[in-house]
Amino acid sequence: MLIRISAYFVPFAINFLNGGFFFISAQRFSGAGCPGIIVGGSVASWGIAYCIMTSLIGRFVSSANALRWILAGGVCLVLTSLGFIIFDGLYMQFLWLIAAGIGAALFCTPFQLFAKSIESGSRKVSSGTVRATAFYTLTWSAGFATGPLAFARLSARSGFLVTLALAAMVTLSVILIAIKSRSADSNREKMPAKKSDPEALPIQKMRFTTQTYTRLAILGWIVGGLGSATVCQIRTMWPKLGSELNLPMEHVAYITALVSYIQGFTALALYRSNEWMFRRFPALLMSVCGVTALLIFTFAHTLACFYLAALLCGIYAGCLYFYLVYHSLAHPERSSFFVAGNEVIVGVVSILSTLTGGLLVDLFNFTGAAFIFAALLVTVSFAAQLTMLAPGRLQEGK
Repeated sequence: MLIRISAYFVPFAINFLNGGFFFISAQRFSGAGCPGIIVGGSVASWGIAYCIMTSLIGRFVSSANALRWILAGGVCLVLTSLGFIIFDGLYMQFLWLIAAGIGAALFCTPFQLFAKSIESGSRKVSSGTVRATAFYTLTWSAGFATGPLAFARLSARSGFLVTLALAAMVTLSVILIAIKSRSADSNREKMPAKKSDPEALPIQKMRFTTQTYTRLAILGWIVGGLGSATVCQIRTMWPKLGSELNLPMEHVAYITALVSYIQGFTALALYRSNEWMFRRFPALLMSVCGVTALLIFTFAHTLACFYLAALLCGIYAGCLYFYLVYHSLAHPERSSFFVAGNEVIVGVVSILSTLTGGLLVDLFNFTGAAFIFAALLVTVSFAAQLTMLAPGRLQEGK
């Protein structure tokens, strides 16, 4: 239990850090009167570093060495926080955001593999993967939502001091996890292995082959990549829309945070699920939530409607990221490859989709164009689910 509590503090803290870095940097650039390309480029610099580092470490990381990579990420973020504090020039932030992207990459893929290992051991084969997916999505979502809200009340220097303290706590937590994990492994070796229940999960009744797992992981990439554009448009274009409609900025912030909170709690609600990710009807329901949310953001004008849209978007995003993480972790042979691929794809989509959304808004002089674009991508991703999850296609040899 102590290992689990300490472990899931790590994704919360890491994404609290990232959310804080993004918010404070964007705030400083905006306050200095920098052009929009500089403000947007700050997050893009983080994303590029994150994608490159993730693609590199995906070749070497495994469940066995995951803690070493996570510890390296914690140390990197401690140094990054110190850099923000000591060398606090306006444009030096680009260097520290790149360093923060590297630190986050050292954490994300290894942690997902480690979470799967600490959640294993259940009677039900793959239930450890479900738990790891649910808790990981909950904690990183809550951290990403809480960081900007907390840092909005702090000065830049105070915010970076908070990030330094959190980065140090992450590093200490990983050391504690390593010590406790060795003790737990030692005790586990002395206990007889438990047999799994072959009838517990639909996945076993379907007799999945490695090829089927691979197809599902690729489907996760398609759905996760296209669906991530939805969340990206909300994070970038919703504040612009709120400004155009003269909505109170605190409500704009609350609605943005609500998406991530609902996203996390939706993943937690799927904690005991074991088959929806293989069915077409749940795929339809999550897609309807996503498209409906985007259409509300496109055409609504009242706060109540936008809060409803945030709720629906959070449900969609929670299912989306659960779907993405689960199918990669569930692969019996290439989890590290597909998990690393998740992070690269989401990072690249985050950069490209926000640029595309911005271009469409400028082209049509209509902020809703970005949301309509995202709704079309949700529809395409559902079409992929509809095809690949057709009855019989998941059976062995199909």
